[in-house]
Amino acid sequence: MKNNKKLKVLIEGTPIFRNRSGVGQYVFHMLDELFKIDNINHYQIFGFLFIGKKFVKPYATLPPNASYRLVRYLPSKVVNIMSRKISPPPIDLISLTKPDVVLFTNFVRSPLITKAKSIVIVYDMSFVLFGQYSDKKNNELLIKQVPKAVRQADVIITISENSKAEIIKSYKVDPTKIEIISPAVDHKEYFPKNKTEISKVINKYGIIKDYILYTGTLEPRKNIVGILKSYSLLPKPLREKHSLVLAGGKGWLDEEIEEKLNELKDLNIIRTGYVADEDLPAIYSGATVFVYPSFYEGFGMPPLEAMACGLPVITSNNSSLPEVVGDAGIMVNANDIRELTKSIEKVLNSPELQKEMIKKGLKQASKFSWEKSAKKLKELIDLAV
Repeated sequence: MKNNKKLKVLIEGTPIFRNRSGVGQYVFHMLDELFKIDNINHYQIFGFLFIGKKFVKPYATLPPNASYRLVRYLPSKVVNIMSRKISPPPIDLISLTKPDVVLFTNFVRSPLITKAKSIVIVYDMSFVLFGQYSDKKNNELLIKQVPKAVRQADVIITISENSKAEIIKSYKVDPTKIEIISPAVDHKEYFPKNKTEISKVINKYGIIKDYILYTGTLEPRKNIVGILKSYSLLPKPLREKHSLVLAGGKGWLDEEIEEKLNELKDLNIIRTGYVADEDLPAIYSGATVFVYPSFYEGFGMPPLEAMACGLPVITSNNSSLPEVVGDAGIMVNANDIRELTKSIEKVLNSPELQKEMIKKGLKQASKFSWEKSAKKLKELIDLAV
């Protein structure tokens, strides 16, 4: 039966109070849309202070039924240490609230002293399946805390069928306890931009010719070395015509990536560093092809964003990526460098193929919307009590 009670919902929102990568973007957009469709429940976004960093509000404005609560006496660094060594602190006690529902947005569930229902988002199982590609301390935290979180949560949210299957297999969770709410794109922002908009943005990042694009953190799990090797194996005329643009900030364990970049320093490879959210659609729109041969993804936002901006996509045939791309992209074995090279070459040499992939990609991207995902989240919150 649907709950009609006005609920107090506490949201652990730390991922949105910093430069937002995958988790932060998911939480930010989901909540942004949730606040548009729900003016009944009251939402309090809770976060811990980052030492040495000024608190920046993620949203320019909040509706009357939403507010922030930032804990300044317990820095996030201290919370992380507590979580690794002992346990996360009780979030309802620290926030001085008595919520009906607590939404934990980043794998870990804090203990609760109240009888609040809890919803935990577990995005993927990369920390178990591909721990060698992750930060060691973060991995240790997740390996210790996620089993407790999935056991104690009333509802588990994940982002793909593949992730749901992996959670069930890893923790023997009742499948009915897990709900899938996929990420999406803001179609008011992510769509093919015109040449004027593209030129303005790509000039800002020093891009002056046609380019092959990757977006995301530069870390091993994303197979950046594989991208670099594939680019270096392209026929010289294609390399001379197309730059390789790596749009994203430095990640962890990037020593091999740096070595390969140094080895290929004479090639036309551009590193943009962290790209502002508002610049991404134009950077996607200006590229000729998007490459994302990741070893593993819980979902795979960048390929979806690329398709929404009218860009042909080449990605891996593993994990959740086939769910995201459908029949719109070319899928390759992430470990087969030559297959990736041949696929890039094939797309670059065929304007007709590019047109076909763009058409299919736009159709595939239209299946995902934040409004649809936020409605599902609201249903879960209303039904939790």
